[in-house]
Amino acid sequence: MKPGSGDTSPAPVEVSEEVDASGPGSLSTPFTIGSVPIPNRVVLAPMAGLTTSAYRRHLRAHGAGLVTTEMVSAYGLCHGNKRTHDYLHFLEEERPIAVQLFGDVPEVMAEAARLVLSQERVRGAAVPDLLDINMGCPVRKVMRTGAGAALLAEPDRAVAVAAAVVEAAGKHGIPVTVKVRSGMQEGERTAVELASRLEGAGVAAIGVHPRAAVQHYRGLADHTVTAEVVRVVGIPVIASGDVMSVSAAREIREATRATAVMVARGVAGDPWLVDGLLAGVPLPRPALPEVIAELRALLALAIEEMGPQRAVKWMWRPVGWYLRPSRVAPATIERVRRAADGDALDKALAALCGG
Repeated sequence: MKPGSGDTSPAPVEVSEEVDASGPGSLSTPFTIGSVPIPNRVVLAPMAGLTTSAYRRHLRAHGAGLVTTEMVSAYGLCHGNKRTHDYLHFLEEERPIAVQLFGDVPEVMAEAARLVLSQERVRGAAVPDLLDINMGCPVRKVMRTGAGAALLAEPDRAVAVAAAVVEAAGKHGIPVTVKVRSGMQEGERTAVELASRLEGAGVAAIGVHPRAAVQHYRGLADHTVTAEVVRVVGIPVIASGDVMSVSAAREIREATRATAVMVARGVAGDPWLVDGLLAGVPLPRPALPEVIAELRALLALAIEEMGPQRAVKWMWRPVGWYLRPSRVAPATIERVRRAADGDALDKALAALCGG
């Protein structure tokens, strides 16, 4: 379906249980969320400060089947905050793409959804393929507003938020997904009961990161929670958490029967993990010249999006992520990071391999 077509009829959901989760290349097969075709089963997680258009395009070039914006404040959209609205912009080459919203009031979330889906007519931004609701962010400044993972403590409110967004998005024919954590506290399995209720509210897919909110990213993800969610719903379930290697992804899918996997920290500095996941086999990390080429390509995208001054600041973390595993000396990494602007950073990177 073309986004914004206005078709509000219920769309069939394809859950491909027949796919052998352990078979080579199984993540390379397509699936659908609502009526939106997703070309493969590797999904890029939304990450604050990282999943800009530049980074999304960078991972799409490696084959990521679905990308998501940084989380977008429903209140910021409704109050007309320009910086918040800027998060909505993407290029056609990024499709399929989801815009992730966060908020705690059903009416505000519904209004934010309407604003996002009217962008094509109001502000010149394109309409996304999907809307995603953040019910998993454990960061204090988000949770203290009642949003993110805080909604897990109020399941009725969480379902009301989802239902309101589904109703607003349905008028534009856009499916809605939700990302959840296992619960607020360790040992809680709130996600399992909530998943059924979210499906009943019309949610088209659920991403499950089975750590408690209080854990943030500590400890191991408990994918027995993910497996339970898979058993109780009939919509696609996307497994998130500890997808750090091809073998880990295979084990998670074997244990959970999840429809797809979501990559986050595992691809920070290692976009080749996506290639390996799609191939079904681990791929060796490239030699330094190819790593440098990747960094320079990412930098070029960042300059295109942000300009040379902002881009060099944004590249501070990626420079370390890419160069440390390639055994570049810490002092050299710090020297490269001190580049004054995008052009200087590009030259500093090129010089690392004699370019």
